[in-house]
Amino acid sequence: MRDDLTPVITELNLYVDDAALELLPRREAMRLQVLPMQVQGSRLVVAMVNPTDLLKLDELRRITGREINPARADLRVIERGIQRFYGERDDLETGTGLIEPGLVVQADARTGLGLREAGEDAPAVALVNDLIEAAIMSRASDVHVEAGATKLQVRLRVDGVLFDHQSYPTELHPPVLSRIKIMGGMDIGEHRLPQDGRFDARLRGKVFDIRVSVVPSIFGETAVLRLLPKTSTGLKLNELGFAMDHLAMMEDLVGRPHGMIFATGPTGSGKTTTLYAILTRLDRVGRNVVTVEDPIEYQLNRATQIQVHPKIGLDFAAGLRSLLRQDPDVIMVGEIRDLETLRMAIQSALTGHLVLTTVHCNDAASGAARLIDMGAEPFLVASSATCFLSQRLVRKICPECRTDDQPPRELLEMLRIVPGSYKRGRGCDQCRGTGYFGRTSVFEIMMVNEVIASAITRRESAGEIRRLARTLGMRGLRDDAIEKAREGTTTLEEVVRAVWVEEG
Repeated sequence: MRDDLTPVITELNLYVDDAALELLPRREAMRLQVLPMQVQGSRLVVAMVNPTDLLKLDELRRITGREINPARADLRVIERGIQRFYGERDDLETGTGLIEPGLVVQADARTGLGLREAGEDAPAVALVNDLIEAAIMSRASDVHVEAGATKLQVRLRVDGVLFDHQSYPTELHPPVLSRIKIMGGMDIGEHRLPQDGRFDARLRGKVFDIRVSVVPSIFGETAVLRLLPKTSTGLKLNELGFAMDHLAMMEDLVGRPHGMIFATGPTGSGKTTTLYAILTRLDRVGRNVVTVEDPIEYQLNRATQIQVHPKIGLDFAAGLRSLLRQDPDVIMVGEIRDLETLRMAIQSALTGHLVLTTVHCNDAASGAARLIDMGAEPFLVASSATCFLSQRLVRKICPECRTDDQPPRELLEMLRIVPGSYKRGRGCDQCRGTGYFGRTSVFEIMMVNEVIASAITRRESAGEIRRLARTLGMRGLRDDAIEKAREGTTTLEEVVRAVWVEEG
């Protein structure tokens, strides 16, 4: 392609027809920074910053099913064209808006009119809506809108890993952040302090609770949006990735009338989803199920769920104290954060309730030590706890591009395993070239039997408790993850990234 013959598009000669727009969705035009202009027989004329970008041309050809005639245009011309022409189409269509007015939480009266108008600038509104739609369509859990010295960078967290999604000129930073603040019900006149907010978004019949955090940084404010589906009740126990022996243990625990089940692990390891799967498995007609959470991640039928509000004095301890007056049979406490909450949860388990909760520590054996460090009496922990469960999330190999793999010798030596039959993903359109699609959990489950209870009462170290549990047959996180790699569910590289730890 001779670059000197490529047509140059300016705002003066910019013409776009509807047939061209129908071939390329708005979110793809935003992502690729291109503007479809005209259909000429079997070819599509597309304005782009770099008409010699072969990878982008191939992707456009794949998406549209047409050969591409590229034209050169400045990024500003392309962005204005996207906002103008796609915006006109959106005005003509009904029911296509991502954010429904009745669901958006507006800012309060302390935001000035002029500032509100800045945040409601039409390009900013469309851009933020497109970002949220792209995140939902990409199965992203988080959207990072980051201020930089030369650009506004957007990243999406998909299957636990951040990817660059798009970058924009720095001039868009103020209106985009103002728009996010308005949607989250925050003060758009405050730029010095961190703020938190939330709003609901609906896409194709599904409602998402979007939690927003805005913090000041060296180049301006940065926002992170966490997307939580409100219309889902989570997965079932047999869909989480439990091995057959682990699943049998969980079924046994679900059938017990009282005791405490502790889910441990870092933030984002799937602990709450596992607890919800247990609640879903329970009889919620014959038993009264109550929860206190921050935030409420899933809506559960036939359960009373309380949202924590620390600013008004409704913390976990206050919420649990109230729930105990609701004649509960099963109690879920989103997280044990303080000694008062822990003592009430233990007392509830000892008085005939089934209690599910989470605690932050690295593995199952460290759970009891963590509770004792918080101030709980060892004999009460040993008497109330029935199980400490630890988990991590690993990415699953994409089923569309899965192929045989021979891991490098260094990796096998690091994990201290012998060569065998393994799989990996080559990378394809479905997985966006990553080789992974979706996630599953890996677990270790430490049942609190007489041996483990005695060790907890004696205040044994986490290392000694782990050693005892392994002699009794507990399979560690690393072992469970390696087994999933041997089964072809994940890769050994993912084992190292997500769960590999030195085990004494």
